[in-house]
Amino acid sequence: MRIIALLVVLLELSACVNVSTAPTPLKHAEKPPATSPAQVVSDYLEALKQGDFGKTYDFISIGYAANLDKQSYELNMKQSLGKYHWTLLGYQVLGVQILGEEAFVLTELEVRFKPANSEEETQRKIRVQYALSVLEKKWKISQSNCILNCVSAESFVGSG
Repeated sequence: MRIIALLVVLLELSACVNVSTAPTPLKHAEKPPATSPAQVVSDYLEALKQGDFGKTYDFISIGYAANLDKQSYELNMKQSLGKYHWTLLGYQVLGVQILGEEAFVLTELEVRFKPANSEEETQRKIRVQYALSVLEKKWKISQSNCILNCVSAESFVGSG
């Protein structure tokens, strides 16, 4: 009988210890940011398409910018994308999911780039999911993941 009582107490305690990993909903007193996550991603991609890396910086978190200040980020982006002749030709927002202070925006990007060990540029459509968080009362891109038709790192650095 004591074993059963002990098991019940342990189960109740374990239920109290479990930590929720669900996103925190916006508090009722707080309004969601005025600009939608889809608009933030669209504005970011439009600035990226135009090569305006200073403007892209305004739509991203400091972590997404690799903890670089605006000038360093601009220089890094110009060098990185220029090295591989990477260009955003077009984009489309396919879907949005908002979960409290987090949002996910699925996009399709048409890109052109020059792989390592190749003289010719290649063009393809890829799908990228952007994760956004509410930071300083604005939606900011905090993460991105290619999820379809991705380009591997080996394509840029070469094999071997």
